[in-house]
Amino acid sequence: MASQSGKFSPPSEIFDEMAKKYENGIGGAQNDIIKALLAHADEVCPIDSSSIIHDNACGPAVVTNEILSRGITPAPRIFATDYAHGMIDITNSYKDRRGWDTVVVQYMDGQALSFEDEKFTHSISSLGVFMFPDDDKGLSEMLRTLKPGGWVGVSSWKDVRWPAAAMAAYEKLFPDAKEPMILPIPKNWMDAETCKNNLLRAGFHDVKAEVITCVNRQSSKEVGGSAFAGFLRQVSPTVRGWDDETREEYMAYYSKLVEDMFSPSVRGDGVELKLYAIVTSGRK
Repeated sequence: MASQSGKFSPPSEIFDEMAKKYENGIGGAQNDIIKALLAHADEVCPIDSSSIIHDNACGPAVVTNEILSRGITPAPRIFATDYAHGMIDITNSYKDRRGWDTVVVQYMDGQALSFEDEKFTHSISSLGVFMFPDDDKGLSEMLRTLKPGGWVGVSSWKDVRWPAAAMAAYEKLFPDAKEPMILPIPKNWMDAETCKNNLLRAGFHDVKAEVITCVNRQSSKEVGGSAFAGFLRQVSPTVRGWDDETREEYMAYYSKLVEDMFSPSVRGDGVELKLYAIVTSGRK
């Protein structure tokens, strides 16, 4: 059964709902991804005090936080933007509480940036642009707003694990279903070679892409299953369209499948689930 018959992009209000649960749900995996992305930048275009950085589709400011935690003095300028008001609210709260004086937070559509041409030395979209309704336009805007010689870094999922569980549960509980289950899986970003070609086609050069392992860490299997269930409940039109009884039966079965994916943490605290992401970078 196909998981999707076309690209599906959740509307911004769904991400508003997800904003406050985002960090717990992904269990630190985003930090692993961003560290790998920034390692690409370190090789060819290191971030320093003179850098002007765009954190594009910033979510809860994980990229911004990771850069500022490096302790660069004085701190680089960072422009954090997102199309979801919930994510902007969280980022603004971090800016205020953590004293991010060099960070500007703005509500903005990544497919139509209001920034001038050639503004940034670094343009980063971690788990962002690959979910845009028009990802080509998103890359085009990143290229336009990047200075000549500037660095671009994007990431996407190769295997986030939960779609396999979602499909297994669907096929088990609805073996005679005539319609496929709709999941937000952008298929043109799920292997390294395609990701590399996406950036080359957009006009970037010196592009490299690699698959990395990242880890979703949770306090227990039940917490992990609940986090994944909450995400699926919000992003799948199929799940959202069911009546309450059908939805709850499905979510209980799905959650158990997800729980079984987690294993005891190698650190001895809670459980973990290995995920696989693709980090892709290049130059203008």
